[in-house]
Amino acid sequence: MSNESKETGWRIRVTEGSRMRAYQSNMFILEVTSPQQDEALRVELTESEQYEIASPNPILVEDLAHGPRNGLFIIRPNGTGTVTLNLKIGAKGKKTFYVSSQTENPYVYGEPIKDDRLFFGRVAELSEIHRGLTKRNKQNYLITGPRRVGKTSLLYQLKARLQYPFLSLMLTPENMGHEHYQVFRCILMQLREESQESLGEEPPPLSWELKTANSDTALDLFNFYLERDLKKHLKWLAELSDETRVILLLDEATFLTADYSGSMPVHDSRQEFLRHLLQAHDRVACVLAGTPKLLQMTTVTSPLYNIFSGIKVKGLSRDETAKLIRDPAQQANVAFDDAAVREIIEYGGCSPYYTQALCSLALEDMYEVTQRPPDPDEMLTITVAHVDAAIHRIGQTISHGLQSLWDALEPDERETLRVLAAHGSVERVLDNRDVIDRLVDMNLAMVNEDTQFASVKARLDEEWLRQQGGER
Repeated sequence: MSNESKETGWRIRVTEGSRMRAYQSNMFILEVTSPQQDEALRVELTESEQYEIASPNPILVEDLAHGPRNGLFIIRPNGTGTVTLNLKIGAKGKKTFYVSSQTENPYVYGEPIKDDRLFFGRVAELSEIHRGLTKRNKQNYLITGPRRVGKTSLLYQLKARLQYPFLSLMLTPENMGHEHYQVFRCILMQLREESQESLGEEPPPLSWELKTANSDTALDLFNFYLERDLKKHLKWLAELSDETRVILLLDEATFLTADYSGSMPVHDSRQEFLRHLLQAHDRVACVLAGTPKLLQMTTVTSPLYNIFSGIKVKGLSRDETAKLIRDPAQQANVAFDDAAVREIIEYGGCSPYYTQALCSLALEDMYEVTQRPPDPDEMLTITVAHVDAAIHRIGQTISHGLQSLWDALEPDERETLRVLAAHGSVERVLDNRDVIDRLVDMNLAMVNEDTQFASVKARLDEEWLRQQGGER
């Protein structure tokens, strides 16, 4: 986009900003050229309801005698579609530019989804857990599922829905530590922070004994200090609202597991004290999330036996996956054709991670191939060609994650995956039923209910396994 004034010879073109991100600050850079000596150009951007101007306006583009010079505006579009930018140039000149305002790439992978507008599926799980956590007789939950199936995103969606008088704490082993005193002191410290942020009032302070406790502090003594401070805090919350409840959302909770496979009970002070807190305090509920290894904490020999209700998170259904593909694209004025949707489902195996990654990369490829600012009123289409480009790109980035997953598998699980990748499908029979079921739980395999033949669920995984076949 450019303009040249017949009267003055000034020429103006947009070098950056023809495509903008809606609701974000964007640079709108004009390159101004003038053949006249010692010229300066005043440029003013007319105000509009379509955008906000977050930079000086007007601007003066100087030193034009030495060649082209840039002028800069910072613009925040207030919506998507065509944005009209009217410029007053010098004393009498005018120029109008039309730019495209689009949302940020709406597909998120590699990070948990916190925005509920980008979260799809899991309606039944969210409804069940939210109901159990908030009912009069609380219910605690154990969420299990393979990595990258969306457990952390599910916890964030729960937190967003648990408004005061429910105080939810998002906890991870990284910010807690693993030792008994680290885990429970962190819970209480974060509860204080969440309470103050939500209520705007100063909560009761931690006692000196609890703040200074360390690995040398006797366990019984630490537990006494912790519960004393917790009761004080819960009493303070109850005075503000009789309906207050504290919800612990503990992600990657497998660090709490121990080996319960033997006949002798295993002593784990963290599990024992957590059980005590949940049973002794009606105002405290808990959700633990992690890999299926967490199920060890529901065996008869575990201190947490019969405390949690289990929720198993698997891959999305085909309908949920198609919705995850199509709905966010509408925010960017883009549509996936049917063939592209089918290919993403085939290669991604209805994995939320793979689906989001393939959609994101396909969208970026479509923009790169377009090589021009699209007409904002035109619905662009992502085709199989764009998905193919995304498959090629993601194939270069997933190897490390798949290698880590492969290394964590049991020998019989590896061998079964080898066979599935080599032969395409294998009948599920008595001899292999248990291992295939484990692979299904890990979202690595699927079973046709009619034929009872099993296959690798995601073609991305299948092709990686075939490529690695000679090295196994």
